[in-house]
Amino acid sequence: MWTQRVLRGVLGGVLPSAPRGVLLGRALLAVVLVVSAPAEASAQSNDAPTSAWRHAGADSLVTRAIARRGLQLADSTLLSYTASAHGFLAFLAQLGEGQVIPPRVVQSEELALQVSWWAPGRSAQRLVGRRDTTLLPADVGYYRDRYGVVLDNLPDRIRLGDGQDVRDVPHPLAANALSLYEYALGRPLTIRIPGREILVDEVKFRPRDAQKPGAIGSVYLDHESGAVVRLSMTFTRAAIIDKRIETLVVTLENGLVQEKYWLPRRQEVEVSRGSTWLDLPVRGIVRGRWEIAGYTVNERVPAATMLLPRWSSAPRDSLRAHAFEGRVVDVLPPEIQMASSEEVVQARVQAEAAVRSAMLARPATASITGRGISDLARFTRAEGLALGFGASHTSSAGFVLRARARYGFGDEEVKAHVALGPSPAFGRSPTLQVFAERDYRDLGFAERAGVTNSMGAALFGSDYTTVVDTRAVGVLWRRAPTSAFAWRLAYERDDPVFTAGRSLRGVLAPSLAAWRVEGVRAELRGSGGWVPSDAMARRGVWNVMMDAGAMHGRGTPPTGLNDIAQDTLGVLLNGPRVRPLSARIQGQLQITQPLANDRALVWHTVAGVAGGRDLAPQSLIFGGGPWSGPGYAWHAFASKAMLSSRLEWRTPLPAPSIPLGRFGKSPPHVTLAPYVQALATASGRVPVSPIGLRADTPGARNLSIEQRTVGGVYPSVGTGVLLFYDLLRVDVAYGLRRDRVAGPAGGGWRFAIDIDRAFWGML
Repeated sequence: MWTQRVLRGVLGGVLPSAPRGVLLGRALLAVVLVVSAPAEASAQSNDAPTSAWRHAGADSLVTRAIARRGLQLADSTLLSYTASAHGFLAFLAQLGEGQVIPPRVVQSEELALQVSWWAPGRSAQRLVGRRDTTLLPADVGYYRDRYGVVLDNLPDRIRLGDGQDVRDVPHPLAANALSLYEYALGRPLTIRIPGREILVDEVKFRPRDAQKPGAIGSVYLDHESGAVVRLSMTFTRAAIIDKRIETLVVTLENGLVQEKYWLPRRQEVEVSRGSTWLDLPVRGIVRGRWEIAGYTVNERVPAATMLLPRWSSAPRDSLRAHAFEGRVVDVLPPEIQMASSEEVVQARVQAEAAVRSAMLARPATASITGRGISDLARFTRAEGLALGFGASHTSSAGFVLRARARYGFGDEEVKAHVALGPSPAFGRSPTLQVFAERDYRDLGFAERAGVTNSMGAALFGSDYTTVVDTRAVGVLWRRAPTSAFAWRLAYERDDPVFTAGRSLRGVLAPSLAAWRVEGVRAELRGSGGWVPSDAMARRGVWNVMMDAGAMHGRGTPPTGLNDIAQDTLGVLLNGPRVRPLSARIQGQLQITQPLANDRALVWHTVAGVAGGRDLAPQSLIFGGGPWSGPGYAWHAFASKAMLSSRLEWRTPLPAPSIPLGRFGKSPPHVTLAPYVQALATASGRVPVSPIGLRADTPGARNLSIEQRTVGGVYPSVGTGVLLFYDLLRVDVAYGLRRDRVAGPAGGGWRFAIDIDRAFWGML
């Protein structure tokens, strides 16, 4: 509500008619108010509850836990134990903006470990089984300590990643922890085991000086004994040695063995890394997970085991001979494949609540930034060849300033975006930003990668973008770094764009004759997915876009030139005054049902509906293209309602394997993907600029022809072939409806080649 009041007071009633100097001054004032308010509130919220920290009850529990920790290490009744550990290591790639859609598994390993411990505090871990699988070409290596489990709830000086992630960080339950950390009480829990209920106390911890290396998190203590039941923590920025690390979370859980000893039961670690100088939406994620079971307690440890080092490995042949169940890609736990596990999200939220976000964020730095490769170079009908550059600066005051600009050599126009927001504790994008921009806004879901589109447009005149020239100033807000939804509220002005580029095949297709309107528009975008625990269960990804706006300006009605030759540019019209009041929702959903023998059924659906008064062309639903309407021309359909659904069957076929040197070799198969699809649409009409019309044509902004959509069902059939780790997809489709009623939207043969959708976010 406070953001609405700020915007209404600073921008309301002024933007439509005020001089540019006034607009700029008020926009800058809005920036200061909107950005400083949450920072101030955050400071108050973090400083105000001082009484909750350094709580006497929490300090008492910690004092007992520290004593118990020392007693447990010297417990005369615990002489020895052995156990078996089953674990997974995985390297994943998070591609594109946002941290919600499940990342792509690049490489994974399944591990078997024998653990032995004996008094006084000595141990030996031996790796006895290991197998891996590579799902994308990669040369992945892990630190050695990722191949072992944590004993004794970590030592007093914490080291992770062989000391390359964090090194010598004081343990929150070390002997001198009370002088380094402060504590607060959390929520007590009750754990039920057969014949017994165990009360567990939560104690939150944070360093007294967040500028120094330290841990932030919570520890759950057995109310009766003070033993550690669960420990989850992340680390201050000062503690992290590898400056590429964005997130580092460790979770240790203990189980009650013989109803007396709290010993390791489950352990997880997640480390995500970006680049320190190139701020593109690409992250590498390492996840490890161990399950420890099969305990034998106080039995004699073999002398040969006691001679082993703390960690060792069986010979390679023995590791390969270990018997695992199924395939590693099938038994990979869903927590490994998810966008963020519950433990990681909780640790992030708790750490950000415990200290100021700036203490967790990356230090002051400058970097090259962009939403993907297409921000650096692209080719479209609206711009021709366009080159861009972006930069990001994180200040020591805890703010992130981002700016990017692009110049189109065809339209000879500059597009730019500037945003300012508080530095996020986790990730790269602030949860709150104020921005000003001019960009060519795409009106629908992408149907191929940006790089592929640029190549198609430049070489073959095939441009799969429908854009409007938008100038805007407003606010972007996401509730949390891992939230699936992002809000955008802005005052905007839309103008039509014209075909400015020329491909090697000549002139590109006409562009949308958008209305020239301005006003307030609110937008909500969301994306996500799910990974089931059963490898044969359905999994999916989804995207949704919703927007609503109240605008005013002039329309550009069609001139009725459908029956006139294309070289006749039209007649000069003064568009009528319009006051569009519109709402629109678009969504897409893809569900994959795995089948036996690496086969799968894939259901892909795209839908949208729009409504309102004086609906502008840029507020319609568009369809037609490789995913929404294969076999039909790009955005051949424009109406107020549309639904397109595809059913695809994927099956592997034998194919030669390609050696890739140290990156391994490609799989010895390709994937055949025949499909059937149907697009159902309402009737509609939309103005487009005639072919050959350029922005410098006299009266160009008032010239258009009408593209009509005939309501009905438009079926198609096609076949796709997925090659080279399924990274490359080649499609041939045929639109079955070719009757005269369908007109120019009639189907035919269409060919497409593209990159796997998982990589579109960075391309």
